[in-house]
Amino acid sequence: MAEEERPSHKEEPIIIKKRKGHGGHPYHGGAWKVAYADFVTAMMAFFIVMWILASNQEVKESVSSYFKDPGAFKFAQGKIAVPVNLKLKPAGKGEGAKGNSKEKFVVSFEPEMRDSLLSKMQQIATRDSSKAAEKVKGVAESLKKYFNELVNAKPDLKEFIENIRIEVTEEGMRIKIFEADDGTYFESGSARLKSRAMFFLEKIAKEIGKLPNNVEVEGHTDQSRFSKNAGYTNWELSCDRANMARAYLERNGLWSDLGGGQVTKVIGYADSKPSNPANPFDKMNRRIEIFVRNMGSSEFMNKAKEQLNEE
Repeated sequence: MAEEERPSHKEEPIIIKKRKGHGGHPYHGGAWKVAYADFVTAMMAFFIVMWILASNQEVKESVSSYFKDPGAFKFAQGKIAVPVNLKLKPAGKGEGAKGNSKEKFVVSFEPEMRDSLLSKMQQIATRDSSKAAEKVKGVAESLKKYFNELVNAKPDLKEFIENIRIEVTEEGMRIKIFEADDGTYFESGSARLKSRAMFFLEKIAKEIGKLPNNVEVEGHTDQSRFSKNAGYTNWELSCDRANMARAYLERNGLWSDLGGGQVTKVIGYADSKPSNPANPFDKMNRRIEIFVRNMGSSEFMNKAKEQLNEE
């Protein structure tokens, strides 16, 4: 090709632009982010310390336990965990693809790990059971104090408050509400609550509702009989009164849901368990009893095992 036929190429100039920040200063880098992150971390640590100082003793003990042995505590779930070699075994034959139930598995441990885990779980269960019993005692003392102060403030209620007895045993707390000749808390021969009964039951419900413990409600009568033509006996009366008390307690503090609730038993004993066996017609035999059952260490152990097998 001839020299003159070749296309001519012009070289383009290369332009380099140097960017400057405002006021002629160099463009800022990311060093400020590091300082800001340190500041945020320090503030977070400060607020955590303030939260711990303001927390109750139980929270402080939990935090202390975590730092003493971090590997044995699941901080996110608040559960004790021991490192184990997990072996999943089917718990039984399920419906599989034919049904909606999922195949269940249980956790199996190496023998040396199992003993260590069960021992630690038992220690925790015993401790938690003792703490739960103390909380029940605390509620009992709170109710006693409330009723004593109420007598001082309203002497006209003394007669009615004296018919309320609160007892604490190894099994739990039992609140006994006795009737009088004129029907102190229920209308005579009926399960209809009087207004003074509602007043006392509301306070009792609010205090017991603070606990996780199961509750049993009992109804008792004396040996006085209804007329033969009434078609209604002390069995129906004791059951109806216990159930009426249960319903009012649940409406005013005891927790309940579709799957169950705090009340696990409602029982009518009629005159089969008199408070005064020497006199089956004594008015003190007509009563409602609210029993708050203590949570034993075995109950805490079973819940811990359930949680372990659910993970």
